[in-house]
Amino acid sequence: MVEVEQRLRNLLTDDHLALRVPAGTVEAIHAGVRRRRRRARVASAAGVVAIAASVAAVAVPVALERTSRVSPGGTGNQATPIWKPGPITTLPAAVSSPTSLAVSGGIVWGAGPAGGEPGGDVLARMDAASRQVTTTVTGAVADMAATPQHLWVALRSCTLVLRETTHGKAVSTFPLPCDVRSGAGPTVTANGKRAWVASDDGSRTHVRLYTAGQKHPTAEGILAGRLAGSHLLAIGGNSVYVVTHTSDGSSLLHELSATDLKPVGETVSLANPRLMAFGSGQLYVAGADGVVAYAPDLTSPHILSTGAVTRLTTGDGLVWCDPNGASGLEGLDPSTGEVIGIAEIGADPDELVRADGAVLWTVKLFTSVGVDVQSARAAG
Repeated sequence: MVEVEQRLRNLLTDDHLALRVPAGTVEAIHAGVRRRRRRARVASAAGVVAIAASVAAVAVPVALERTSRVSPGGTGNQATPIWKPGPITTLPAAVSSPTSLAVSGGIVWGAGPAGGEPGGDVLARMDAASRQVTTTVTGAVADMAATPQHLWVALRSCTLVLRETTHGKAVSTFPLPCDVRSGAGPTVTANGKRAWVASDDGSRTHVRLYTAGQKHPTAEGILAGRLAGSHLLAIGGNSVYVVTHTSDGSSLLHELSATDLKPVGETVSLANPRLMAFGSGQLYVAGADGVVAYAPDLTSPHILSTGAVTRLTTGDGLVWCDPNGASGLEGLDPSTGEVIGIAEIGADPDELVRADGAVLWTVKLFTSVGVDVQSARAAG
């Protein structure tokens, strides 16, 4: 542990690095060095970033255009591609303030409170090609995860609903082991025909694996401690990752087998984690001090970006975040942290962000306006 800390300090104090590190960053990474603990069963998945909304919104998919500007911290002659927003499609007024977003296979899903109907949400489906929008009434949505064939919706009523993606029709319903009074609500991620759901029963965190076409979960794990948050679940490769809060107030990052939800390796202690995402063969954890990247087995932690982050997702080989409230999202090289893409989508921290291949989608909040969906395709 001392060796890891010293290596991090040497890296962060190198006079050749154009990087200023806030006080406490090294200590935060040091706290993330792996603990020698065995773990109880559990699993979880998915991640990116979402912040709850209370006013009307704009869903913004943004794609690469070949305009450019100098990369922050660059030499002055390095051009950085700019991701420009495209035309806007206004959704029906049924959704007053979307609070959940999922995208896959050219279909955009948004959910949020139904105007004038307390306790109920509206689920909106938009075809990205035709811009056709349909809506359906559902329960209060805590989280969603989409694949080209399946939409998994985790409701605050401790229910998981599987919907087909052609029309959004409900196919199956599953009860979840959770406490409806839990503030976080269940969270879900998906890959192919499978979905991993993490829920909080008031004292423990449950992780279940569901498969489309089957009536019962195919695996389950239970971890001591509460679910740490709605955006601290991710899937990558053969593992799922979830963060729990223990009784002594610490936060632990768990790696579990994606198939049987058995613990893999050791836990990692984290300092105030907020968001998590997986991409380019690495796991990314964001918090008040920046973004830290881990190898899939949770070894080799290294700082990717410094500064408080409120939005995090991965897509098109980049790690997207907003360090220090950047005016737009910065696309980072997953190995070096160099800014190699910039998305001009504003600096509002209350945004939901998802990526679908080379298209970046956001939900942006406004007051007294409609809910707009915006997308663009990569030029050239």
